[in-house]
Parts: sequence; structure tokens; C-alpha cells
Amino acid sequence: MKLTRYHPPILRLQEEFAARIARRRYTRGKSPKTPKLQLADNSEPWLANPDSVADYLAISSVVKESEEQWQSRFKGS
Repeated sequence: MKLTRYHPPILRLQEEFAARIARRRYTRGKSPKTPKLQLADNSEPWLANPDSVADYLAISSVVKESEEQWQSRFKGS
């Protein structure tokens, strides 16, 4: 028995559905943007312009100490 009513092609139904979903996405209200969190600077204060070799050596010793602390953390685990 042949159907007497009009039935749109499946491809057209799929395209209409996709267009309806896209239209809903574009017209939907957007959520407010949340501000990005600023990470606090937890580093040691460094000398901006070291004047002498002693300043460079002091910075170097602090870097070596912190490096040893980090290495000891990961060697133990």
C-alpha cells in the first residue's frame, strides 16, 4: 500500500534539525565570563641588578638550596 501523505526526504529533515540546533546555540544567552585567577608570586625576591660578584654568589647559593629541596622531594617518592 502506497502512502498518500507527503513525507519530506530524510536528508531535508536532518538539515532542518541541524539548523534548529545551531540556531538554538547562537541565540542562547552566554554565561558571564569568570575572571582569571592571578597566581600569587611565591618566589624569593631577586636582586634586579646585582652590583658585585658577592650578589651573584648569594643568588646562586639560594638557587642551589631550592634545587636541592625540590630534588629531595622527588627522590623520596
